[in-house]
Order: sequence, then structure tokens, then C-alpha cells
Amino acid sequence: MRLSTQISWTWRQRNLELAENSLRELFPESLKVYGYLFNINRRKPHNMVVISDAWPDFNVIICKQKQQHSQDREGDFNIYSIYSRDRESLQKLLSSNGVIDWSTFTLLGGVDINHIDVVKELCAYHNIPSKTEGIMFVLMLEDLSHLKEPESTKGYQIGPLSVEHADLVNSTWKYGGNQNSYNSVRNYISNYPSWGVMDGSGRPVSWVLLYHHSALGLLYTLPEHRCKGYAKMLISIMAKQLYEMGYPVYCFVEEDNEVSYRLFTSLGFRHKPDYRAVWFQLNERVD
Repeated sequence: MRLSTQISWTWRQRNLELAENSLRELFPESLKVYGYLFNINRRKPHNMVVISDAWPDFNVIICKQKQQHSQDREGDFNIYSIYSRDRESLQKLLSSNGVIDWSTFTLLGGVDINHIDVVKELCAYHNIPSKTEGIMFVLMLEDLSHLKEPESTKGYQIGPLSVEHADLVNSTWKYGGNQNSYNSVRNYISNYPSWGVMDGSGRPVSWVLLYHHSALGLLYTLPEHRCKGYAKMLISIMAKQLYEMGYPVYCFVEEDNEVSYRLFTSLGFRHKPDYRAVWFQLNERVD
């Protein structure tokens, strides 16, 4: 069955499971959409609707907000996640009625850099302002041999974060600092694996979380606790746990973030040379 100009597609659970299996064979380009489906299929809380250009022989799959302007960062930024096999299929689906509201602020997260010109052309056609927010390496771990073994941290404990730590994490997050981002951090901690190094009072001094799309993120160490190997240790612990749980182990690193790039590649994370994921903004955001 193929969709024409009007999208009215409600996926059944079995289709989502089959799509997850298909997307597993299409890494790294499919990782972000795959990560969403992985969690949706395991009944994790979500506010996502999944659409495609065809089934079962799809060329494009999009995960977008079911309810825009929900009280979290994902709804605040109206984030769309896109997997596309080719430019032409992406252009056709994005041009279909009901897929994108071209009049409102939208952040397309993870568009294949080889297909981004399609989005730019559509923005020009609709005469809307747009810009590239970031270009990311998609770093994936398949070989666990470079991971760091946990070490003794005298006076400190290693363990999962709790919701009581959400305010601290939110206050240090690059995209945090407001109530909606706090709600997202709280959801990450409540529903997905997380790890931190805690001081004697139980306050985290270093941590790593998992996004809704299954990527490692929000990695941070308080300035006075840096250069102690905490980040490498926490990434390693998280990576091993995710691997055992069947998750893909991956992260996004901005092209100009040399420190994070060296950190993750030193632990065995690798990227496809000719592939980048682009975060692309449609319209101006009104706060």
C-alpha cells in the first residue's frame, strides 16, 4: 500500500515491530528513528506518531510529535526525526498534506546531510525562514573492547540517577534551564537507563543519560571534578548495560566538538565517513 497526497496513517503495533527490524539493517542513517521505535515497541511513554511513504517497502519514515507544544523540550521544539533512503522520496513525503505545518516553528532532527538540499528547496518554495542548527557525527559502538573498566572511586558511589537529580542535570544542560527541559530530563531519568558518580551526600558530580531516541546524551561533569576519568567510566558502564539490553549504542557529536569526539572515539565509537546528521530549523521560534 502506498500513500498519495494525503497522509492518514495509523501504524499497528506489528508494523512498528517490523519497521524496527528493517531499520536495524540500515544503520547508521536509521539510528535516530530506530531508537524511537525501539522504545515505543517496549511500551516506553511517548508522544510520537510514526508515518511513512509506503508499507512495507518504505523509503522514508518520520517520527513526529502527536501533540505539538507539549510541556517538554520535544514538544517545545516540535522535533521531527527523519530516516530517508533517497532525496526524491523525502521530497515527495514532506510535500504531502499534513506531514509538516510550514507555518510553525519546527526542528528537523537528524536529516541525512546528503538529502538536506531537499528541505532547503521546500523552505524556499514555501517562503519561510530556515537555518542549519547543527551538523553531527553519528558515532556508534559495535566493539566493546575499548571500554574502560570501572575503578574504585574512594568516597564516591556509582549508580543510577533519581528524579531528585533532575534539577541539577537541567541546570547544566546546553538545551536546559526551563520547565519544559526539566520535564524532559525527569522523563529521561524515570524511564531510561542513567548513571552517575555521587559524592558522600548523594549529589551527582558526573552523569550520563539516555534520550527518547536511545542516544547517549546530557554527559556532564562538574568543573571541579573533571580530569578524573569519570566520563569515560560512565559511558563504558552505560554502553555495556545498553548492549546487554539490546539497545543500539550511539551518540551525536557536533562536528566542531573536538573534546567529545576524542572522548567517544577513544572508547571505540566510530562514524561513517560520508554521513552526517543535520538539525535544521524551520521558521523562527517564538518564546
